Amino acid sequence: MRIENVKLYSLLSAALLISSGPAIAANIPAITKEFSTIDPTHVGLLTTIPSLFVVLGILIGNRLELWIGKKKTILIGLGLVFFSGIFPALKHDIFSLLFLSRCIFGLGIGFFNRLIIQMISDLFKNDLGKRAKAIGMESSFEGLGGICLTLLVGQLLKISWHTSFFVYALALPIFLAFFFFVPDDKKQIGKRKVEQKIAILDSSNDRSVYGLIISYGTLLFVIVTIFINYNIQITPLILEKNIGTATNGSNMIAFIGLGAFIAGFAFGKVFQLLKDYIMPVSILLLGIFMYVTTISERILLTTFSSMVIGFSFRCIMPYLLHTFTQQIAKMATLGTTVVLVSYNIGATLSPYEGALFSQLLDVHAVQSLIFANSIFLLLISIISLGVVFIKRKMNKAQSV
Repeated sequence: MRIENVKLYSLLSAALLISSGPAIAANIPAITKEFSTIDPTHVGLLTTIPSLFVVLGILIGNRLELWIGKKKTILIGLGLVFFSGIFPALKHDIFSLLFLSRCIFGLGIGFFNRLIIQMISDLFKNDLGKRAKAIGMESSFEGLGGICLTLLVGQLLKISWHTSFFVYALALPIFLAFFFFVPDDKKQIGKRKVEQKIAILDSSNDRSVYGLIISYGTLLFVIVTIFINYNIQITPLILEKNIGTATNGSNMIAFIGLGAFIAGFAFGKVFQLLKDYIMPVSILLLGIFMYVTTISERILLTTFSSMVIGFSFRCIMPYLLHTFTQQIAKMATLGTTVVLVSYNIGATLSPYEGALFSQLLDVHAVQSLIFANSIFLLLISIISLGVVFIKRKMNKAQSV
């Protein structure tokens, strides 16, 4: 294997841990039983609280990177994930410590979440095609890690709920691979600080780039809340329509993950084909196939639709990350930070999206809620298609 591939896969291996926070969701009933005096809502936070601390970790990691470099910041994050991840398996009789360990776990993820994308950008800075492909692979590794660790937790849960936390021992070999095979960027730290200062001067009047970042961040937040809410509501939808069982609903979530996994590996080719139209086309497919699930009377069609929904959503994230990594240093950092923060806040608040829509539209059936979300996405996709079309027309006119 070429040295470039060894570097890339050592780098991508860290992405296996990014979506691993919810992997212990199956433990919640057992933990609730263990800590019967604790409010079940607080126990449930063990799966979602890491997302909030990922946001804090991203913000701290941005500063830490300037002092010690990307590689060392990522290694610190991996170390935090390893120790805090397996901590509940070693010490599991005090809930406050268990909760704290999950907070530190999210913090560690945040330290390397954005920097993996930046290091991929550095590795392929002269080849946009390879960069797009690698960023897509990073998305696939995220999905693969989430699926595999969730399945492994289910098996270890047969022993005990705290034993299942040993799945996070995976962070140790990833730490070692990253330490030995990913090159240090120490020599670039001074250069990067200078680039940051120059970027501030060069972009001080560039309001359009800031506007683009804020617009994309807001749009992503809305899409994430709807997408994650679909993951939550798909099982109730199947039961409400009486076309399947809770097991079928669990399978739907797996197929959403499969679609996302395929999207990651296919992103390079999809990007070459659609370019700037990836975003509106992906939102369009999200809206269409969410609508299909509301009218489907066959479990096979609903399963296929879920897979397309997972595929479509996972085309959006790599596109935004790829778009912003092409900007100057300051904008690349700000853009990727906004994307990841929007994603994590959206994922955390997604359960409230359903409640908000239900109150505003006075709908109470799951089918009606998903239908409303699908129409909302279709409207967004039409507006997005119009914006991209007009933008291309303007760019073409300026180049003539």
